[in-house]
Amino acid sequence: MTVQEEFSRVYQVRKIPAEGLAIALEATPEECAALAVRMGILSCESLAAELMLTVSDGGRRVAGVGSLRAQVTQACIVSLEPVPETVDEPLELLFLDESLIDAEDEYVMSEEDLYSDEPVPDPIVRGSFDVGAAISECLALALDPYPRRADAVFEAPDDPEPDEPKRNPFAALKALQGGEGSDTDGNET
Repeated sequence: MTVQEEFSRVYQVRKIPAEGLAIALEATPEECAALAVRMGILSCESLAAELMLTVSDGGRRVAGVGSLRAQVTQACIVSLEPVPETVDEPLELLFLDESLIDAEDEYVMSEEDLYSDEPVPDPIVRGSFDVGAAISECLALALDPYPRRADAVFEAPDDPEPDEPKRNPFAALKALQGGEGSDTDGNET
């Protein structure tokens, strides 16, 4: 089973020149709508990226450096009203030949990789890699996790029965052990 990407732009390693390849990508309105549904946001008005792709390690490694710009609308965490957001982020993408990534999609890391600022790699499968899918992931990570309108005010709900005493969560345990409020007298037979 293959996953259908909402914003897919597949490139082949062999078609990237030695000096690199500058690319500019833009999502269609249909792709933006599909991305909004996938990310659980109200809308994605635009998504664009510019990257320079470079190949190394005999075609087993492709790096992409550039920027991502998007205009999205999320729901306010307090009022659920629309909150427009502009995403403008630098991009660093890394694609590695699938032989360098184990079967569980985890990068086979050396000790020096643990201290590197390199991004988590996406696979190059049979010489092809999906830049659009990687950009979609970057957009999802760049979204504000707690969008809030500047004028949104949180009002705590009224306590329905403030005169009722709070129950002690340990009272039931004490009753089970034969303490106060128990049917047993605490004597074991």
